[in-house]
Amino acid sequence: MISTLAFLFPHTAFGKITLYPLNREFGEAWSTLPSYGDAKNGKPRRPPYAGLASALSAVSGQPVVLMPHSYEPVDDEFAQPAVAVTTRPFDAWTLSTAVREWERCVRKGEDANMLAPLLAAAEVEHPDLASYVRGAEDGTPHAPGWFYRVAAWNFAQRLARTSLPVPNGPRTRRIRWRMDTNGSLISWDDVTKRTTLKPKRTGYALHKLDFRVVTQPGEPLFALHVLPTFSRLATHWASTRTVFIEHGTNKTTLLRMPIGHTKNGDGQWVPYARNYAAEVLEACGMDFTAWPTNDDLAALRGQMRALVPAPVPHVLGKGVGTRFNKILADHINETIKRPKIVQVGFETTPIELTRPTKGAIARTDLDHALAATGSETVRIIALYNDGTTRKRMTEALAPYTNTPDRPLDCGDHDDHRLSERLIVRFHRLRALDRADRVDWDDELYFLDQLEDGTLNGAWVETIWNPKPTKREREAGQYRHDHKRELRRALYERGIVSQFLARQTASEPDGTAESETDGEGEPTKDYKAINALRDLLFRLGCVDDRLRHVTDLADEPILVGIHLRQQRISNRRPGAADRTQMVEVLTALHTSNDPARPWHMDSYDHSTHDWRPQAAAEAAFGRGTIGREGHARHEEGALLARQHIDSALKILPSDRPLIIFVDTEACRTIWPGLQNVRFGKGPLPGDDLRTPTRSVAVIAINTSYGEVPTPVENTASPRKNPKRPPKPQDRLYRRTTSTGHTSWYIAQASRTYEGFGQAGSIGGIYTRFTLPEDEWALQRKDWHSFTATQLAVPHAGGRDPQHLAALAAQLCHQSLAWDARTRHPFPLHVAGAMDRAHPEYRGPSIEPSITPEADETQDDV
Repeated sequence: MISTLAFLFPHTAFGKITLYPLNREFGEAWSTLPSYGDAKNGKPRRPPYAGLASALSAVSGQPVVLMPHSYEPVDDEFAQPAVAVTTRPFDAWTLSTAVREWERCVRKGEDANMLAPLLAAAEVEHPDLASYVRGAEDGTPHAPGWFYRVAAWNFAQRLARTSLPVPNGPRTRRIRWRMDTNGSLISWDDVTKRTTLKPKRTGYALHKLDFRVVTQPGEPLFALHVLPTFSRLATHWASTRTVFIEHGTNKTTLLRMPIGHTKNGDGQWVPYARNYAAEVLEACGMDFTAWPTNDDLAALRGQMRALVPAPVPHVLGKGVGTRFNKILADHINETIKRPKIVQVGFETTPIELTRPTKGAIARTDLDHALAATGSETVRIIALYNDGTTRKRMTEALAPYTNTPDRPLDCGDHDDHRLSERLIVRFHRLRALDRADRVDWDDELYFLDQLEDGTLNGAWVETIWNPKPTKREREAGQYRHDHKRELRRALYERGIVSQFLARQTASEPDGTAESETDGEGEPTKDYKAINALRDLLFRLGCVDDRLRHVTDLADEPILVGIHLRQQRISNRRPGAADRTQMVEVLTALHTSNDPARPWHMDSYDHSTHDWRPQAAAEAAFGRGTIGREGHARHEEGALLARQHIDSALKILPSDRPLIIFVDTEACRTIWPGLQNVRFGKGPLPGDDLRTPTRSVAVIAINTSYGEVPTPVENTASPRKNPKRPPKPQDRLYRRTTSTGHTSWYIAQASRTYEGFGQAGSIGGIYTRFTLPEDEWALQRKDWHSFTATQLAVPHAGGRDPQHLAALAAQLCHQSLAWDARTRHPFPLHVAGAMDRAHPEYRGPSIEPSITPEADETQDDV
């Protein structure tokens, strides 16, 4: 069995809360508030309820949630009755004063005082949280939206009362938790510190426990999922967004406060408390603590600690490791006994996951696999400027030649045939080394002569390094990353691409990603080998490895539906005002005929047709990434559903369908994917299902906050008494009291398994107990086990467990990777197309207004 960091709670275990019911008059008064710019010079926006809740947390030192009281998602939260929920009643004078001051700040000094009387007039209630739960008897428990935010508070408070015992040899170290105003637990007094000498740097980090109340398919009880993180602290204020503060009046709670940055009178960037927290504290007679200097942050002095704003170079790695997860799970089971909680676990099934084929496509299978592209001939265009990169490319191509032990020997500018279907052409492109922008249409003119009916794919050297050298930083020299513009220019010519990073000086022989195959054997350049595999994958090259691990007698079409809502991502104020829905659909056509390879098609939204993989990706990449008007809710969700259903209708009607969908991304589009309506609401392909045509739907959930984190394989004999046994390559299952079954696959990462003690150090020690002579390993990322959860809302007449096994096997036996992917192959391909788009997580809709001249760092 696999044990997890999720726990089923009786509804009575959530305890009582303090609730202020707010009627429609409060929402109407709120709607009269003017747009405001947060407190300094941000772009004006409609005030959210969270702004007032943050200010109330600042004065009370306790968690506060202010949200609509609704069991359904709402588009206009101010049109609904609302509630203010906290852990204990506010002081009446403090509440009125705080709300009045906050409103005065929003109204730029006008003392209208509309909100405070309405909030003060609300009759305080102390209900049991269990009274808001509906549908539990049917295995579909649900509650108002605010419930999921506050249900974990009582649990976190109970857990914080008892320190966490961490064994350290013959002694035990006890970690004391402090709850913050978001309901997380922080190891405030137990900070991990590491100092390096060259360069001289010191870094700090805290352990943080977040909690999410979630539902499991068919489970009558709510599950509380514990999410441990290793939160690294900033040693300067630049770009920071979140700060923890020791509260002046509530010593047991830490204030978690959003912050922004503005310029002071001396022209220096300084932090400020967002949501007018400082002004509200002053009005209530409380002094806002002085902002520490950068030197104070670097020395960990004062009452504030700021989180690093994004993934940045740091002397400490990420992750807490598997041993910490095991200690934490045991501690929760020992601490929370009344009422009884149940640790969520998944039982082993007889189904073993296999990976009989590893490595790149074999030379003997190459032409058969290339036939899946739909083209007679495939050309790889190798674009490089550095001679070493060219040599690496020729070595990676060598296995497809008659002399696999020697690098490919060929010149530039001419086609060189590797097999009946595959040719390669090298071209030196000096523009790759330019530090500034390049006119790629002009530089790639030579590709026009290659429009001869051959399917082309570009293998491109890239030299961009997100970490500039010290000399470049001091001189203000930052190289431009050409990949987005170059990829778009290639897509315009119908060419898919894959990039290969130039070797840095620190790894002249590729040792950073190389392994020795045996004594005396040369090391392999896995970066180049994998880049070539990825390029063939993008071209639609499919060998028989997927056919060998599946049993699909009726030759179904395996469909992947990938959805993602994207906002504009740039540094202009107000850049995230508009969104669009990214929709990528793939179809893997299976066959039982050994002479016919499986082949992949993708949907081309511009022509309303299914096209071969490479052509469809190029068409997708040269257009805008998403579709305006499509969204996750209301009319936008209906438009997205109708558009995708119309695409599914033009697939061959004589073939059964098995549809793989991402649960988190798709459940508002098709409510039948939601746990509360599982299998009983609309699903993709509903209109295609007939008495003679099977259409099955498999829901794939990989959400870190929803899929229970694996702790250990309890059925495995423990070789090391400290190290939790890793999951097996099997399908696991869990059946609820209502008879509903979901499935689960769990795994250790390649780093955890393949890099010796450095990879699995988090399975032997915790960050608190790492020996001093091993302290340098604190710089490593400490991996935990990960998992994917599978559910079948509609089996289409098939065995649900066989469908779950199919999805698991299509994760385990990937095409271009020798480890497990998070999603089954059709869904994995769709996600890869999205990530390759030049506008992925970038600006894709032009801002509708001109940015203001005011300076701000809020969006940096």
